[in-house]
Amino acid sequence: MRVLARFRQGTEMLFSVLLVLVLVGCGPAAVSVPIAGETTAPAATSAPTRTPQPSKTPLPTLTPRPTNTVGPTKTPRPTLTPTPAPEPIVLSGSGDAVVDVAKWEGPALAHVTYQGSRNFIVYNYGADGEKIDLLVNTIGSYEGTRPLDFLEDEHTTRFQVESSGAWEIQVLPLSEIRRETIAGTFEGQGDDVVLLSGGTPDLLVIDARRADSNFVIWGYGGRRSLLVNEIAPYDGTVIAGKDTLVLVIEAEGPWQIEVTVR
Repeated sequence: MRVLARFRQGTEMLFSVLLVLVLVGCGPAAVSVPIAGETTAPAATSAPTRTPQPSKTPLPTLTPRPTNTVGPTKTPRPTLTPTPAPEPIVLSGSGDAVVDVAKWEGPALAHVTYQGSRNFIVYNYGADGEKIDLLVNTIGSYEGTRPLDFLEDEHTTRFQVESSGAWEIQVLPLSEIRRETIAGTFEGQGDDVVLLSGGTPDLLVIDARRADSNFVIWGYGGRRSLLVNEIAPYDGTVIAGKDTLVLVIEAEGPWQIEVTVR
């Protein structure tokens, strides 16, 4: 009986081992057994993903038609405004004097008068103290017109006067110059400045037989030319030069000039 009981007991143990082996080899993965008192959390269920909806494609915008570009306006040509002539400057005194003058740039005229019986001398000077010209050198009363700053780089700022009587110097704009139309004949007395217009000068036919002392004529145009330098009385004919525009006459007494044209 003990042998049979041991045999049964061994058989039951062998069967139990075989059953466990069969369950392990053929069954699913290990099963977790809940422990008393623990709550087993349900397995997390992943939320279904949403399929993105297609985005709305914006409608094309309407491009405005190009506007017509206005062409540039024509700029009017500037009008030539005449420059007003400077106002005359009047200087006066008696006896020897040195006077400053605020003269404009460019050529001008000096109309000089003197009342006296002795020497009368007038010099003009530049800004640096340089002597520019001997304008008047005579004895006794005087009236005449002399050129101022006709040459390049000349600018009168001062006069030196040597006299024994009353004198006056009028600084005049070039617009006050004496004008003569050529061909033609004109006459004068003493120093003068004459603008020639109306033609191209050719010859000067000169009569200074009633004049005294030196008789000189300068021609101004593209350059300065000494046309006559004689002791009066004088008469003769000289070539003026086609570019001569202005005659500067230095004389004591009356004279007459005929200008011919080619």
